Amino acid sequence: MHFLINELSFIGQAINKYEADELMNNILEIIYEIKDIANDDPILTHSSFTYQKLCLNLTVREWLFSQIKGQKLKEKTKVQTEEETKAQTQLEFLLQVLSKGPFIDIDLKYLIDDCQCFYQQKDVSSSSLTGAGKLEGTLISLQNNPDFIQDNIEVEFQECTSSLENRSIKNLTEIKHAKKICPGYKFHDKHHPKYPWEKATPMDLSHEKAQKVLSSSVEDTSIKDSNGNSTKRYGFNKETDKFYIFRSEDTFDEQGYPTYHGFPIAENQVPPKILIKIKS
Repeated sequence: MHFLINELSFIGQAINKYEADELMNNILEIIYEIKDIANDDPILTHSSFTYQKLCLNLTVREWLFSQIKGQKLKEKTKVQTEEETKAQTQLEFLLQVLSKGPFIDIDLKYLIDDCQCFYQQKDVSSSSLTGAGKLEGTLISLQNNPDFIQDNIEVEFQECTSSLENRSIKNLTEIKHAKKICPGYKFHDKHHPKYPWEKATPMDLSHEKAQKVLSSSVEDTSIKDSNGNSTKRYGFNKETDKFYIFRSEDTFDEQGYPTYHGFPIAENQVPPKILIKIKS
């Protein structure tokens, strides 16, 4: 699954540095939340991202440098709390994203060179929105931008000589949006390893390992449940050398994650197009 930081959503909407802190901490929370389902694919961004404004006199780059300086001072003066350690981990993760890229307009420019993209009748062809349209990716946007407040945004996308077509792009601006696309494993009695229901295949993974396989699974996008999530996801566990199917329960747990139960299946039960993605 591809994620892209939406540089167009950074327009200096924070009133002051304190509000900028809140907005950026929200971005960090979202990035940290989706890191497992990113399946080791790097989070993409635009080369102009760090130069975008958070507030009138503060760019993303300047904010990052101030945070790094603050973290170093804390390390010298006291033992960090669990919350501070988590914040530092999230900051380091974002720094890694920004320092290594890849940048959609430089490293992956070949992907969008022959593409055109329009949002609200504006040409955004060299932006992360084009990358999201091309890769069927998900945007991560800064809050309080009136142009990017919806869970899904509609763009007009064209590749090479094909016709312009409408494409819907998922847009994460709140942590609850991120949780909605992060599947959570829920054990179902009918797949009990010792007492399975009749004709039900026993689940042979612990809850922790099942969640790990589910987090790195590939969704079948052909069918959605009433909440907009895929009804089926397919995963592979290297330890057991087995494939697994996870079925949506069309519900959310108490933390806001969509729930799935699962069980092992034969390789020939995995759709070919899904199998290619799992093995790639």
